[in-house]
Amino acid sequence: MEELGPTEYVIFERIQANWLRGFEGVGGKLFLTNERLVFIPHGLNFQTEWVQIEIWAMTKIEKSATWGLIPNGITITLDSGHVFKFVVWNRSKIIKEIVQAKRMNNEIM
Repeated sequence: MEELGPTEYVIFERIQANWLRGFEGVGGKLFLTNERLVFIPHGLNFQTEWVQIEIWAMTKIEKSATWGLIPNGITITLDSGHVFKFVVWNRSKIIKEIVQAKRMNNEIM
């Protein structure tokens, strides 16, 4: 992950995840700071683009089911309407950390 900003700190790092992009589940790792959620794919994917989601831009963070059946997904909707879907283990804890970071971020702004 790139360098942190002057007021930024890591909440969790290297959480195994898949970013659902079209028909491909891009494998990689999630990093959460107090300012952003970052997904960095590993090199074995066809799609190797990483994504950074600013905490302040998130309007909805919710549990979802992969293929409508498996309860292991997180869906994040941005104020722009863009939707990101991730498959993770321990999604309740991850959602709780993201929501808490968002709450803290809103208090600072």
